[in-house]
Amino acid sequence: MIVVVGVTGAGKSYFINTVAGKKVVPEGNDLASCKCAAVPVTVGRTKVLLVDTPGFDEAKRSDSEILSEIAEILSAQYAVGVELKGIIYLHRITDIRFTRGAVKTLDIFKKICGDLALKNVLLVTSRWGEVDEDLGSKRERELRENFWAYMLHKGSTLTRFHGDKPGAAALMSQLLSKDTVVLDLQRDLVDEGRNLDQTSAGQYVDDGLEKKMREYERAIADLDQMKRELMEEDRAMKRRIQQDCADEKARLQKTEGERENLRRPVGSEVQVKIKGKRSGIYKYLPFIPAVVGLMSTFVRFPGGAYDQFIAWLEGTPFDPSMLADIFLAF
Repeated sequence: MIVVVGVTGAGKSYFINTVAGKKVVPEGNDLASCKCAAVPVTVGRTKVLLVDTPGFDEAKRSDSEILSEIAEILSAQYAVGVELKGIIYLHRITDIRFTRGAVKTLDIFKKICGDLALKNVLLVTSRWGEVDEDLGSKRERELRENFWAYMLHKGSTLTRFHGDKPGAAALMSQLLSKDTVVLDLQRDLVDEGRNLDQTSAGQYVDDGLEKKMREYERAIADLDQMKRELMEEDRAMKRRIQQDCADEKARLQKTEGERENLRRPVGSEVQVKIKGKRSGIYKYLPFIPAVVGLMSTFVRFPGGAYDQFIAWLEGTPFDPSMLADIFLAF
């Protein structure tokens, strides 16, 4: 398995579609592209499950929700016994500066990996056709010397993606030639049974949520003080403040729910689900269809990827139509 990460619009879905040879996952900032998707692809003679992930700059989903989804997928992959070859981190070379969303996505991503796994990371710049070569090289140098210096020191590889299929396949091959890797998040959740908020990535997200809660609580206190100080006859302003206060309380309650979502023992929950599935039909299936069936509990398989799945099973005594219903239309 190889995981593709990066901010919204970095070209993750485009990269996966390029590897697949057709459009199997939606590109652009719609609801479907805000969720993880798994695509079976073949690189040379190697079967690879390529996972598309949303960035931690999504307006439609919270960091807690996105991290929980990624954590479930990585826990399932580790528990099922699928090899993880590495992670491709995509970054637009067209970006003038490293945005706040990019910084947050990179920080969480590094904590998901841990230092030892960084040698299985490709730091890939994209959209080179949209920028002057000299300017792009200057930005690439800034990334190498500043934002990505630590990861490169730990063994990550900096490279370019020019949007073509041979180039995409070459990037995949770089990771496929490496040893299998286990991420810090996987050890924490599956091996040690920690709650998500007890992992480095979960703690990072939880700290951000706690900061937001304190801001909402201060805003509510300020609004309550304003309401008490208003003259009785200023009823219109009081109603306005009451509405603002209600809005802040709703945001506070939502954030509390997001923090609660991080207090789950994700690894243990995933293993219970896998055990339940394995006790049914999946224990009678060959390894590849069993893995796809089990992983479908935690990640969506787009309908357009069904042909790739059939290609995976060529020459094996298994009817792929048995699992056709897990390949959903987006």
